[in-house]
Amino acid sequence: MLKHFIWDFDGTLFDTYPVLVDVFVELLEREGRTVEREQVAELMAISAKTTYETFGVSEAFILNYKQQKMIIEQERSEPFPGIRELLEALSTRGATHHIVTHRGTSIHALLAKHGLTHHFQDVLTAPDGFARKPDPEAVTYLIDRHQMARDETIMIGDRELDVLAGHRAGIKTCLISEHTSQTVATYTVTSPGRLKELLLT
Repeated sequence: MLKHFIWDFDGTLFDTYPVLVDVFVELLEREGRTVEREQVAELMAISAKTTYETFGVSEAFILNYKQQKMIIEQERSEPFPGIRELLEALSTRGATHHIVTHRGTSIHALLAKHGLTHHFQDVLTAPDGFARKPDPEAVTYLIDRHQMARDETIMIGDRELDVLAGHRAGIKTCLISEHTSQTVATYTVTSPGRLKELLLT
């Protein structure tokens, strides 16, 4: 039985990608560049770093993007439908929840705004200095710190780098994606809304 849940944040718990894409596209257009929103969305689903490199943006652009994103996402980003209820149901069963994310400390304001902070025993962000996923360093740290049994622990994310981190740490994994033909994930679901079927049955 799964007792310990290690979550990614963007695209897994919170529907933040529309904001990430909108801000990035708007800033590129301000520079006179025309881009396809769908292309940016596909790249963001891989990683922000991949998006930066593909469009060859400057450090100043990236800094401005992060600042604008932080402001707008506080207004518009919300948990995916059913996530709040899923966390509550799992917590009621005695589950523990943790987050490993590449984003900065802005995550804390989003969790607090939506009344979800109390569900998470640990939230590891970029400033904590762990190697980026798919390196398992942060996941292994949580397993050791909280003495989680590996066969009772799962890593859940919307990108292959999330499940690779969990896989390399020796725990179960779940990929949230419509494209699951090539994945190391233990389980796959097509959307965050389908997690309830997997985790509560």
